[in-house]
Amino acid sequence: MSTAPGIALIINTFNQPDYLARVLSAVTRQTRLPDEVLVADDGSGDETRQGFAKWAAAQTFRTDHVWQKNEGFRRSRILNQTIARVGSEYVVFLDGDTVPHPRFVADHRLLAVRGSFVQGHRALIEQQAAAEFGKGDFVADRSRALWSRQLRGWANAFRWPIAFKRFRADLRGIRGCNLGIWRADLLRVNGYNEAFTGWGREDAELAARLMNSGVRRRNARGWALCYHLWHPPASRAGLPANDGLLAAAINESQQRCELGLDQYLPPQPA
Repeated sequence: MSTAPGIALIINTFNQPDYLARVLSAVTRQTRLPDEVLVADDGSGDETRQGFAKWAAAQTFRTDHVWQKNEGFRRSRILNQTIARVGSEYVVFLDGDTVPHPRFVADHRLLAVRGSFVQGHRALIEQQAAAEFGKGDFVADRSRALWSRQLRGWANAFRWPIAFKRFRADLRGIRGCNLGIWRADLLRVNGYNEAFTGWGREDAELAARLMNSGVRRRNARGWALCYHLWHPPASRAGLPANDGLLAAAINESQQRCELGLDQYLPPQPA
């Protein structure tokens, strides 16, 4: 009897309907489908909503579109709202501009070990190749990007027969585009810290609190691959303040944030 967890895939997005459509198409081509797919939408327009609804209508697993009004970059807030609506034991986070490898979900399912969270890795698809990557056959798209020198991080572009897994105690390379975390651990640390506004460091701060609470970082290379599509960089205006929040979580060994996931959860019985 399998003891592998149910998998919820959370995809965060903001006004990238074309990229999101490619990510969702790749989800339907997974060798092992997720148990549910939830889109965490930080205020996109109708094109995103309509595109997701059309895709969701054709799926056999649970889907949900969680939306909040656009009031600037509030990724932590929309992710918390979405986590609160997850029914599965294990949550895999993916960005809406990051196309998953066909074995992405299956690999995360095999990598999930209680007492740890998984940090996967990504390859980068440059601007020219990003115009078409994810629209056609995956292997052909990857080959074109590679031979046209539009693929960076090629060591993370090809699945290895055996994953290289090791525990790490640092925060280098923490990225929310490829994270696998037990929902119970997210509840323990109160999810993402909504004091973070603007781009940057919210994933590292979450990882710091998870590790402070005893959850180990499990780094995985060669499995659970994904491919980030080029786009103009987000504003870094909020980064100094976010750096301060991250430093506080590290220096004060914080385990829970004050403004977090619990505000979206149903009241617990007395």
